[in-house]
Amino acid sequence: MVSEHTLLRDLLLRTDRLDPHAAAGQGLRTLLPGEQARFRVTGCGSVDGKRARTARICADAR
Repeated sequence: MVSEHTLLRDLLLRTDRLDPHAAAGQGLRTLLPGEQARFRVTGCGSVDGKRARTARICADAR
């Protein structure tokens, strides 16, 4: 689950960084302050938070 305190534009979970066979149920998302998004990922085993953060990219990344 991704939760954001500020505007997060074009959030994408790069499932190829988790596993070559993984796939997400949705693509780009924009989150407004306080919104949350849950990405359903299939084709990979258990993923911890640190590993998931490396697969998360967005247009507002600094």
